[in-house]
Amino acid sequence: MNPHTLSKTIEEGHLSVWFGAFFFAVILWFFVISEHMYNYVVEMPIEVRNIREGKTLGGEVTPTADVRFSATGRAFLKTLLLKSVSDFKLVLDLERVSTEYDFYLNDYFDKYSQKVVVPSGFELEFVEVVRPDSIHISLDDYMIKPVTVVSRVTVEPAAGYIMVGNSNISPGTIELKGPREIIMGVETVETFERTFRAVEASVHSSIMLQLDFPRVVEASDTSALFRADVQSIGERIMSEVSVKILNIPDNIRAFANPSTVSLTVTGGVQFIASLGPSDIYVSLDYNEFREGDLSREPVVKVPDDVLDWRDLSPKAIELTIQRLPE
Repeated sequence: MNPHTLSKTIEEGHLSVWFGAFFFAVILWFFVISEHMYNYVVEMPIEVRNIREGKTLGGEVTPTADVRFSATGRAFLKTLLLKSVSDFKLVLDLERVSTEYDFYLNDYFDKYSQKVVVPSGFELEFVEVVRPDSIHISLDDYMIKPVTVVSRVTVEPAAGYIMVGNSNISPGTIELKGPREIIMGVETVETFERTFRAVEASVHSSIMLQLDFPRVVEASDTSALFRADVQSIGERIMSEVSVKILNIPDNIRAFANPSTVSLTVTGGVQFIASLGPSDIYVSLDYNEFREGDLSREPVVKVPDDVLDWRDLSPKAIELTIQRLPE
């Protein structure tokens, strides 16, 4: 085929037809010689069965083994095409294992050939296990333990915004299930580190957990939901905030004059909108007054999520005192 003809064939979309014909020819050729016997290495998954009640694997077991089979070319062709959707596996039976045992694979599967599981219709003859030559099994007591989830997530609000309250991670605890020796000393698991920058809205995000454990350890959750309430910053005037008098002696009656104050608070707009006068604590301590000094600036305490407060009115409160009759 000259270059012009090949280019025309590609343009007309016939190249796939040529490849299909070539592939079919290769298959026909394979079938022509398929009655010959061949050795072929197949990667097979390893399945562990019949672990004693209350026990679990104490360490990882190699997940696959390379197994050499003998069969005709036709059988191997079928294996190549259908292995990925068929139930090939090597089975290790731990029914008689109490603590530790070394499986020498060729000896084991020569003795228990039925443990080399090849689906019916695949005419393969087991020859040997090429890799690994042995597998060490150790068992440990099965344990379930709750551990605390620790967040490594940072929220950086944009200019003019503030995070209200603490961030939240859910679930706060997860369960680890596996060998006692591995998980007994584990108290916490962390999320992966992540930073949300220039945030202008509340954050709701799934964060993966750092589960750096062998495969024999299972976790009830592999991720956690992170939440943070981010609001734009605003101001609000709070009025009719009561003034409380502290440490009044038993023989004294004391009154604040005026009995209420007003002030301006700054914070997340939704948060400060939810505040009431009782959420702000304004007080005078009777013990701090001296004779002849009956006017003092009160102490103001605001909720933690209030960014700032100012413009207290009035700035000084007079104390009216009455002595009670003895």
